[in-house]
Amino acid sequence: MAERPFPWRPLAGPCALTLFGAILFYTVQVEMAFLLNDMGVSNPGVIGLATAGSSAAVVIGAVVFAKAGRSPEAWLPTAFGLSALGFAVIWLAPNPVVLIAGAVINCLGSGIMLPSLLTLAMSKLHFADRGRGTGLWTGFFFLGQFICPLVVLALTSAVGTLANALGALALAGAVATAALGLAARRRRTGATPEPDPADGGLTRTGADPYQPFSNMRATSAIRTSSRW
Repeated sequence: MAERPFPWRPLAGPCALTLFGAILFYTVQVEMAFLLNDMGVSNPGVIGLATAGSSAAVVIGAVVFAKAGRSPEAWLPTAFGLSALGFAVIWLAPNPVVLIAGAVINCLGSGIMLPSLLTLAMSKLHFADRGRGTGLWTGFFFLGQFICPLVVLALTSAVGTLANALGALALAGAVATAALGLAARRRRTGATPEPDPADGGLTRTGADPYQPFSNMRATSAIRTSSRW
């Protein structure tokens, strides 16, 4: 195969969104113990159980994404909206029970968000570029993990308390939800041409970004049947 440049530009938007999404994804997991401690919960077993229970919602969210069959761009407003709602509940929580409920809502959105962002990023790339693209996406995701506590510390210093910092993240998540929802609405009202089979299953402008993965599975099945 002739060498060709890696398509950096199509990944710029998904990677920037992934960086922000990773901050939202890890905030509750990193700060849960401190939030509970601020409410007077100091038992390590209780804190560990609450953290593990809320984190289990991430798995549930990922299963929902896999079973629903919707495109990632259709899921993203829901994912960011649930994350923002969870932050808002935590921010306004009067007791630990409500706080944990907010954490569950947030983690449910995070479980939908993670595969949605990865699938969106890969849908922008030709099959031959998806290995490097996955590495780039993973780098941005874990960069978000690294700066997450730094962002929360900066927000806490600016707004006074950790709970208020999560309130600021709720506002940021709500803005992202509105923007993603508006983009999805504009995309639905636009043209949606079919994927181009001659281009390895890549979708053209306005097409469903989840389609390349369906094409990949179909192509694999055709090749298998042809061998037999």
